[in-house]
Amino acid sequence: MRDRHDPYDHNPANADWTKSPFSGDDNGSCIIVARFPNGDVWLGDDKNPNRPHLAFDQAEWTAFIQAIEAHDPRFTA
Repeated sequence: MRDRHDPYDHNPANADWTKSPFSGDDNGSCIIVARFPNGDVWLGDDKNPNRPHLAFDQAEWTAFIQAIEAHDPRFTA
């Protein structure tokens, strides 16, 4: 059985954070996103970039986006 890699196993100094295209204005309530060459994705808070972030491997990120696109009730207000 292959060991699963840890999507948190990146150096934060190497993260290239960008504002989510789904964020609206610049009122400080935006999600920031860092993508890594292996497909890992981190989500953070632009109001507090030093706050712990969420990390997804490529498969988790794909499943998350598919659930949102399918209007999964877990991800709707």
